[in-house]
Amino acid sequence: MSSTTVSRRFPSWLLRLVGYSSLAAAIVSLALYWYRHYGSKRRPPPRAEGGGSSLRRTDSSLNEAQQQQPRSSPGPAKPANNGWGARLLGGVVGGSSKVKRKRITVSLKNVVFWNPSSDVNSPNHAFHENAAAVMDALAKVHELYLIVHLNSEEEQQQVTHLLEKSGLLASVDSRKILYCSTEEGKIHMIRHIEPHIHVEGGWELDDGEDIVRKLRPFVQKVIWVITRRRRSSFNQAKLKASDQGILASNVELAEKLVETSLAREAGFVVAEDEQS
Repeated sequence: MSSTTVSRRFPSWLLRLVGYSSLAAAIVSLALYWYRHYGSKRRPPPRAEGGGSSLRRTDSSLNEAQQQQPRSSPGPAKPANNGWGARLLGGVVGGSSKVKRKRITVSLKNVVFWNPSSDVNSPNHAFHENAAAVMDALAKVHELYLIVHLNSEEEQQQVTHLLEKSGLLASVDSRKILYCSTEEGKIHMIRHIEPHIHVEGGWELDDGEDIVRKLRPFVQKVIWVITRRRRSSFNQAKLKASDQGILASNVELAEKLVETSLAREAGFVVAEDEQS
C-alpha cells in the first residue's frame, strides 16, 4: 500500500499529533526513570528536631538494638512473693467453687480481729494477718454471719470502719453483721441462725470456752480458735478432768483462722515452718 493511500485514510495532522504524543511520553518516562534511580539518592536523610542524629536506622543497627534488649519470658508475670502472706502456698484456688455452700457464723474477736489494748473500753482493733483474705474467700462460697461482742457504741463504729476499709462489706451482706453485748446474747443468735459451722474465739476477757461447751450439742461443727498455750492444755497426757467435757468429734481446735479446715477448703495452706 502506498503512502498516498495512507494519507487519504488518515489526515496528516492526526499522524503528526500521534508522533508528538509518543515522543512526549518517551521523554516523561525517561525523566521518571532518571529521578527514581539517581535523583532520590541525592536527597539528605531527615533529621530530628534540634539537629539531632538521623531518624533512619540501618538494618544492622536495628538488629543490634533488638539483640541488646532483654527478652521477657512468655506467660503472665508472677506476683512478687513478699512477707508472711507469700508463704501461704497456693492462695485461693479455683477448686473452692466445688465446696458445698454452708451457713457459717463467725465470732470476729480473737478470730479475725485482735485488740492489743489492755482497756476493753478503749479498744484498738486490727485484723489478724491474712484473716481478711480468708474471710473474703469464705464469703464467696458460703453464707456468712459475722458476730461482734461489743463493749461500747464507739467500738461498733471502729469495727464498722475496719470492715469497710478491708472491703469485706462488698462480700458480706451488711444485714448479716450482728452485734451483742453478752455471751448469752451471742449464743441465742447462733442457735437462732442454726449454722452448719460456728467459729469462736471469745472476747477480751474470755477465750470462749463456755460458749463452745453450750453450742457443741446443737451445732454440727464448732471451730475454736485459741492461743497455743491454751491449746496445749488439751493434750491427752495433760488433759484435765474439767476440760474433758469440751472435746468432741465436732470440735476443732486451731491457733489461727488461716490454719482451720475452713481455710484449707478455701484454698489456703500454711507452710509447715509457720505452724511450728
